[in-house]
Amino acid sequence: MVSSRPKPVKEGPLSKSKQARHVVGKVVRHVKVHPRGICSNQQTAFTPEWYECHSAIKEALRCYRRLLSDEDYRESISKDHGMGLERGKPSGIGQHMRLANLVRCLGKWVNTAKQIGCVGGIEVGDGFHWRGELCIVGLHSEFQKGIGCITSLNGSKIWATSIVDSGRYDSSTRKVSSDEFTYCGEGENPSFCGFKKLKDQKLVGGNRALMNNMIDRKPVRVIRRFDNIGNTNESGYKFVYEGLYQVKHCWKEIRMDSGKYVYKFNLVKLEDHLQYEPQWKVNNVRTRRYH
Repeated sequence: MVSSRPKPVKEGPLSKSKQARHVVGKVVRHVKVHPRGICSNQQTAFTPEWYECHSAIKEALRCYRRLLSDEDYRESISKDHGMGLERGKPSGIGQHMRLANLVRCLGKWVNTAKQIGCVGGIEVGDGFHWRGELCIVGLHSEFQKGIGCITSLNGSKIWATSIVDSGRYDSSTRKVSSDEFTYCGEGENPSFCGFKKLKDQKLVGGNRALMNNMIDRKPVRVIRRFDNIGNTNESGYKFVYEGLYQVKHCWKEIRMDSGKYVYKFNLVKLEDHLQYEPQWKVNNVRTRRYH
């Protein structure tokens, strides 16, 4: 992961948030010392549990990346757990999914229950090399789908927990500013439908979930893929956690290339002091546990 870590905060009153600027040539860097008021009631966001979770995440990512790079280690661990993996260098989403599940078999997955809001041990700006890592650390519950969801216990309602903007969908996003963008709903993507006749997108699944987030004012975690930036994987990209966003508007419009309706969602980033606010936790939901 890429962001610097704040030092643990001692008990007692917190000092005001500070930022130090270091100028190197023409580059101005903003170094976060420690946030204050991240939680509206002045509770410390970075608790001992947060640091414990952060350590577990680092260990899980080390294990996953070693499985990807070390064939002997990969073969040994897979045999111990009765999993058949292809020889040679892992490639493709299928192999990455199997390796992520191997990490799960080792009991190293973190934040294994689905939840709305921030997750333990992760800061805004943290970077991850592979899509499978998002599942391992609990940021996004889907290996391939762009929208992760959670359902109420009685099954009557569904909300979105996270979205991944990986650039897979044609004209999937349009950035208004660094803290606001438009996201295209899921389904009927011409880039993946092949010769199948396209249809209008429907207000079901992830699209319905994002609509409910807008209605109930529930935030959604946003992860975005970036290409050709520092500390990327060998393919030249990485995924960065952008923070919690609010779904402000939803509408239908005609896709110019197909003439079919698609759903569009306008998302705006929450203010800094709300990024780690525990009030977003949702009770009475149907969660999937991996242990």
